[in-house]
Amino acid sequence: MKNILSETYNRPVKKIFFIGIGGSSMSGLAGIALAQGFKVEGSDMIESSYTDKLKAQNVVIHIGHDYNNIPEDTDLVVYSAAIHEDNPDRVRAADLGIPQVERSDYLGLLSRAFPKTIGVAGTHGKTTTSSMIAALLHNANFDPSVSVGGKVPEIGGNATLGHSDYFVIESCEYVDSFLKTTHFLGVITNIEEDHLDYFTEGLPQIKESFHKFGMILPPEGLMIAWGDSQDVLDVVEGLRCSVITYGLKPENNWVAKDISYDNVGNPSFDVYHEGVFFGHFSLSIPGQHNVLNALACIACGEFLGIEEPAIQKTLLSFHGAKRRFEFRGEVNGINVYEDYAHHPTELKVVIDACLNHAHKKLWVVFQPHTYSRTYFLFDEFVDAFSGADQIILNDIYSDREDNHWDIYSEDLAKRIKEKHHIPTVVMTEFDTIVKFLTDNLEAGDLVLVAGSQTINKVAYALVDALKEKYDA
Repeated sequence: MKNILSETYNRPVKKIFFIGIGGSSMSGLAGIALAQGFKVEGSDMIESSYTDKLKAQNVVIHIGHDYNNIPEDTDLVVYSAAIHEDNPDRVRAADLGIPQVERSDYLGLLSRAFPKTIGVAGTHGKTTTSSMIAALLHNANFDPSVSVGGKVPEIGGNATLGHSDYFVIESCEYVDSFLKTTHFLGVITNIEEDHLDYFTEGLPQIKESFHKFGMILPPEGLMIAWGDSQDVLDVVEGLRCSVITYGLKPENNWVAKDISYDNVGNPSFDVYHEGVFFGHFSLSIPGQHNVLNALACIACGEFLGIEEPAIQKTLLSFHGAKRRFEFRGEVNGINVYEDYAHHPTELKVVIDACLNHAHKKLWVVFQPHTYSRTYFLFDEFVDAFSGADQIILNDIYSDREDNHWDIYSEDLAKRIKEKHHIPTVVMTEFDTIVKFLTDNLEAGDLVLVAGSQTINKVAYALVDALKEKYDA
């Protein structure tokens, strides 16, 4: 990697400054750079568990963006997509003549150092699936490098530097980031409309991007694709590499059958490969969607020569990436979970998973993310909540766009009540949400706190408030 950076920028690269270092992906890349022997420094607006971990490794992190943050001996600046040219750190880098590279381009350079990069893409499920594959390769002693969006206990976080040719990455389609990396094995978990602030032409443009992602794979590579979706099948048609499919339909190469669930919604199922029984698998994470994620992992493992018992063991011990239906606590028979779901399909599948969990009443707390997603997928969001008994909506969170669509959580609440007759309220303050829940929850209720941004704080605070109430 040192040679790649030095060759790319035609200068020795020894010290790298990361702007936005506290992000899930950026912090992981910073950690990998540190493990590679680079000197690392960075900045971000707030402290987090990611910045704390880097600080514990003696990385200097500036809280707040300031013209004087970047030292003169910096050789390269990496910035996240949310950091614009007028950011004072970037202005300083420009004035000093330091090369600057956007996060996805840097990840692309990094992928070139690993001949066997595995890129996991899809509108949903890519964090869990890439985390499963990373855990499998780690447990099978492949010693992989990893860069994913969630924290994976098996590797001690969201990224690690191994000593093999294998590099497992979460490949995000937003602004075509996944076209910057090279990979020999690809996974497409599904394709739907999302990120419509970028994919302004909708599904046809999204499918074109995913096809380009597939075309990166070399002839000797492999694409593992969800075969239950015609959109995915369209995308993988004409690729120069081999393609295998997985799903619930019998025509797939890998098929899951006879799915059953325990009392917390965790599935067990039989797997067939080319019509022949391959093995029986059980998961410690809930939902049919995770059966599909596991199938992709199983197909990947078999292709890499990992024996079926080793795959079984990893999948049974895998408890999910952080913030993917993560258990936050049980107090007085009230169970609290949180999930990263922010697209209507993600929200629906996690609500469906909740319905397989023993419960009295299902409460859903949701923070919509971006005005454009809420506006363009409005009807899908309304229907995604149909399995809930009580809904609390937080204000729409948007860190990258203004409200050009004049859309609000109140619009969503009104339509949900009209169509599904589910009690729905909008609450702006997290403290208000926690108090309302604490006052109204009863033993046996299940609470799902969902959203990709700050709403997860409600799950933690709610468990604390319930403990205080029932311990008093």
